[in-house]
Amino acid sequence: LALQQIAPSPVIFAFFLLFLLQNCLEYLHNRENHRKMSTVTKRDRTEFSSSSQVPYSSQANGQKSEKKMKIEDSRITMGKPFAFVRVPRRHELRNLEKAISFSKPAYITSFSRIKGKANTWKLGGQPPVYRDPKLGSSLVEGFEEHKEPTDDSTLDFVTDAIDSSFPKLLPKFRGFVTYRNNLNKILATPYLRNEYDISARIKDGYIRLDVVKKDDPVDNRSQRFMYMGRKFEELCAHSEREHCVVMRLKLGNHELMVGAEIDAVMKIKEENNSSKGDSNDEKYNNKWVELKTSSLIESERQQKSFEKYKLLKFWIQSFLVGVPIIKCGYRKGDHLEKIETIETLRIPSRVREKGYWSGNVCLNYANRVLNFIRSSVKDPSKIYTISFKDPWDKIVISANSIK
Repeated sequence: LALQQIAPSPVIFAFFLLFLLQNCLEYLHNRENHRKMSTVTKRDRTEFSSSSQVPYSSQANGQKSEKKMKIEDSRITMGKPFAFVRVPRRHELRNLEKAISFSKPAYITSFSRIKGKANTWKLGGQPPVYRDPKLGSSLVEGFEEHKEPTDDSTLDFVTDAIDSSFPKLLPKFRGFVTYRNNLNKILATPYLRNEYDISARIKDGYIRLDVVKKDDPVDNRSQRFMYMGRKFEELCAHSEREHCVVMRLKLGNHELMVGAEIDAVMKIKEENNSSKGDSNDEKYNNKWVELKTSSLIESERQQKSFEKYKLLKFWIQSFLVGVPIIKCGYRKGDHLEKIETIETLRIPSRVREKGYWSGNVCLNYANRVLNFIRSSVKDPSKIYTISFKDPWDKIVISANSIK
């Protein structure tokens, strides 16, 4: 009778057997992956022997290697991945909490252009002045008639601005040149599961990180949200031209020159701009404004989502190039409900106690990824692709050929 009382029921026993079977299958799967990984060459084992740079199976991703992507005006065929850097799991993030050196971004130059229109690039200029929009304004007015202009941006706009302002700077530079967008993706990787690809190539001693442009269709709902964000920008600081600055900064071991669009600037005194592009940007970057939108927060769940995901993106984008102020327009339905002024440097302390994310983790992981890219991008005759996608456990790199 005593044995019957302590014996497991048939249902519990069945669940136990199912659990045991799942673990056995997972073990066999991992063992097979390990066997495949062991087939890499001796050179790969030596070059990527550290914990953050491990050889990647050439058989991974299957048919995905046949996918074609457009980088600027070239067609690139993805090659087979040859290495990866692992994305830390949630319990491992605390290992990246240590402080890391990050220099205050320094202004180099600026340029402006009209998106989708050729031959409109010009050196210098300054962002439009911010003005408070009228609450209750429609954020979808004009959506049905709107046609999104072609994204014809290229990293050449950034390098041309640098060359025009300081001709001797790039030939001696040995760091990274990129748009901010690529760094946004890398810094957010430990916390967000958003698929991305970045193109990399070495040129004249420095590494170019180019934005990979995809032709993936965008559904109507996403188009509507993107339009509302742009409509908010138009209400706050209307300008036909996009204004971009180029900033120089140092993250850990790496120097970077970063191109970034500046949405607006707080009202300043009128001054003449120089022809070299050292305009009011250099004097008034402490008054730059980033414009963002979000749905109105009406519950604790929405508040948590905003702080966990939105504020992470806001902080990364503004912190990287030294934008001190974020104006967030909260929408209710299709209309602007209220505006909040957020100071960039105060964002981390706002979420620190809640443990949602850490700026140090983002910066340390980005430094690790840049180390990985630096050690992998060696051949000037090749274009490399850095990819992050499902199952979200690694960033892989592949060598590509131009067709």
